Amino acid sequence: MKYMTILLLLAVLGFRPVQPELSLNDIQGKRHSLSDYRGKIVVLNFWATWCVGCKQEMPIFVDISKKYRDRGVVVLAASVDDETTKKYISRFSHSYKMDFPILLDANVDMMHELGLTDALPSTVFLDAEGNIVGRIAGTAKRKDAFERVEKLLIQPAAISNPGKLP
Repeated sequence: MKYMTILLLLAVLGFRPVQPELSLNDIQGKRHSLSDYRGKIVVLNFWATWCVGCKQEMPIFVDISKKYRDRGVVVLAASVDDETTKKYISRFSHSYKMDFPILLDANVDMMHELGLTDALPSTVFLDAEGNIVGRIAGTAKRKDAFERVEKLLIQPAAISNPGKLP
């Protein structure tokens, strides 16, 4: 009963889930906005070419993209590389066979706006309505990442509490 009261109160006060906006160019210069992907599940990964954890987890996101793209899942890789390391992005993406959009010029402020810490790598999961429904601060584990995507495909609202870092 207590939870129903809280939910009712939030609804009356006009509480809306967090639907962040982020807009970055990819390596070909095409602009990508999170709102462009409404209707799809989005896995947004912040990474850098120099990040050891990013190298460990990138194969996970490549596999998620391959396995679930036909089911409406989009992986976006937002690079936080600066001018001194940007030159390595193309080699990194080819070596890990990243066949999803690689976004440039992401930064820690953008990560904070999405409720993340400064940790790299970090990942945000968005449901088909564009709501943040899960976060991973640090290196993702294969089982955890796949389970989150599966839960979104089966029960879109059941992945986690959007207000907390799971």
